[in-house]
Amino acid sequence: MRIRPKFLSLLILYTSVLFIYAKDQPNIVLILADDLGYGDCEVFNTQSKIKTPHLNKLANEGVRFTDAHSASGTCTPSRYGLLTGINPARTGVLNTLLARGKAIITKEEKTLGDLFRSQGYHTHMVGKWHLGFDYPKQKKNKWTDQALPGGPVDRGFDTFFGIHSSAGSDPMCWIENNRFTRAPTEPITYPKFNIKGESMTVKTKSAPGFSVMQASPTLVKRAVKIIKGHAQEKSDRPFFLYYASPIPHQPWAPMKKFAGKSGFGPYGDFLMQMDWVIGEINQALKKTGLEQNTLLIFTSDNGAGPVAHKRMKAQGHASSEKFRGMKAHRYEGGHRVPFIAKWPSKLAAGTTSESTINFTDFFATFAELLGINPKEEFPSAEDSHSFLTALLKPEKRLARPPMVHRSNAMRIDDWKWIHPGRITPFSKTTPNDYELYDLQKDPGEQTNLATENQKLAKKFFQTYMKFDQEIKLK
Repeated sequence: MRIRPKFLSLLILYTSVLFIYAKDQPNIVLILADDLGYGDCEVFNTQSKIKTPHLNKLANEGVRFTDAHSASGTCTPSRYGLLTGINPARTGVLNTLLARGKAIITKEEKTLGDLFRSQGYHTHMVGKWHLGFDYPKQKKNKWTDQALPGGPVDRGFDTFFGIHSSAGSDPMCWIENNRFTRAPTEPITYPKFNIKGESMTVKTKSAPGFSVMQASPTLVKRAVKIIKGHAQEKSDRPFFLYYASPIPHQPWAPMKKFAGKSGFGPYGDFLMQMDWVIGEINQALKKTGLEQNTLLIFTSDNGAGPVAHKRMKAQGHASSEKFRGMKAHRYEGGHRVPFIAKWPSKLAAGTTSESTINFTDFFATFAELLGINPKEEFPSAEDSHSFLTALLKPEKRLARPPMVHRSNAMRIDDWKWIHPGRITPFSKTTPNDYELYDLQKDPGEQTNLATENQKLAKKFFQTYMKFDQEIKLK
């Protein structure tokens, strides 16, 4: 096929513009743990029973945020908010939407992958997607040899290697870009704990070469390969790597080197493996010489799962530290998450920020870093507010607009307003139904101050009412 000179000139010009955009920008590596509680990390919980030396080191090398929040208390809406800059409460995104067998992020909702790719970045995702695909003529989560549209490579990422959901979710096989690699044909068993904390054995089938125990190390190996590959290329184009770890979510199947090492059961062992993952990626950046110009961020998609929370509490370990609740809760333990950012050439090492930030804020923060006006170029990220200043000046506490936590819960400054009913529709509530907590004095949300602060509680109700009127459910 002959390429027309005019088209070729435009292609060269476009490539040159991207090169200029990207040349002096940092690499970005974003690591997301799965169901890791705020208190599961030593650096956020001085009474932790589990050793996390690599996270301790990362915190000593960067900025630790003590008031960071996932976009929701469960996997799917949290990841949706992280990638799009849209509060999942605004569009009604919940894990249950996956049952439709459709991609949850639409083409109109731009992602961090789109943002970075627009500036000439190589964009990669490794790990757990959990945001659905447009499954061809069938229900979701069935193996198919056909393409899976609507996934990472259709939503801003150049490459994807990973799994559709947790490592124990059928079909148990790898996805490379937009296709399952091999059919699940081999019988396997793996351990799991039910909601009561009782041990059970799951029998299913997996693809050859796929196992629950090897899921995490295989994914880490791929992430490190991407980092090394970019270093060997010596390209002037930076890269964005989104590494969505499948651990410490169930099933808890630690590698042999970690089995029994924590002394606190399989979840404790898995926490130590998660810590090792951080060390592997951090070390890869150091060894390749990419560390100095790489912004490395570590956080978790939500609080610790209920089974882990209960089992660890019985052993004297507080997965939510001092905070109330756990995964799926709108109390702090459900969405306040560990958060560390490291960028040796730009961020002050060993510092702490008390600024309130949310996953939805990644979009505006990275946009500001890249010199982009997101309201003009990426208007879909409407719930994103940049915290770049908090990264660069952690000693200054950044003010943030009202932050909605799922349904019927909101944060303004240090005040938390919440309805105790987890699934009560807003239309069925009254101002007197809500609780009000001063998180500065009462981070554990134990003393309801709504009666003493009726005027403030009413203001919260009115502010949330305006947000509720803007909700457009998917």
